[in-house]
Amino acid sequence: MLKEDIVREVDAKIRIKGKILAENITFEEFMEHDEWEFVEWVYGLAIQMPGIDLKHDAISRFLSNLFSAYVVLLGNGRVLGDPVIMRTKPNLPARAPDLQVLLPQSMNKLRQNYIAGAADLVVEIVSEGSDKTDRVHKLREYEEGGVSEYWIIDHRFKDALFYQMDENGDYQRIQPYENGVYHSKVLDRLTLKVDLLWQDSIPNYFEVGRMVQAMFADGEAS
Repeated sequence: MLKEDIVREVDAKIRIKGKILAENITFEEFMEHDEWEFVEWVYGLAIQMPGIDLKHDAISRFLSNLFSAYVVLLGNGRVLGDPVIMRTKPNLPARAPDLQVLLPQSMNKLRQNYIAGAADLVVEIVSEGSDKTDRVHKLREYEEGGVSEYWIIDHRFKDALFYQMDENGDYQRIQPYENGVYHSKVLDRLTLKVDLLWQDSIPNYFEVGRMVQAMFADGEAS
């Protein structure tokens, strides 16, 4: 039964707000529902995530192009988006990040319709109603689950948070350089001028390709 705007505590671990499509459902049962979109499995509940707006879509497409060009020049890897599910660990929720990047050494985590383990880099773009989920719950889950790098992008407030995992498995928030450029750790040749995310006209597919080619050229020169 569809239940709207339900707020409840689940195993005292996470507070959920949204549409519950199913209760007491196993992960295996959850994955049988091919018709569900923007749905995550959270401690036995199938939760429908908030919808997105046009700016969210534009940022997602830009970053997908950026990461895709990067893995092409890298020679291997994969960029995946919602509704592809990532299940980092059996004891944690199975999420559908806006974007997730697998490096060559993580390609063995690919299954037919989900990622079995942690992606190397995950991006969540905050939607109306997803603030706490993205900034608190998923931050904790991705850290515990072993996601090496986590980006939280909130275009409503022109806010971008970048977390990188240290040698102890803990997230450290990394600030962009003084010139507003962020340097990824997982994608070690990739830099991002954060202000590009807030522009009305975000770089197109071809512009992104040239940007990434320059990043690799600079890396070879150094």
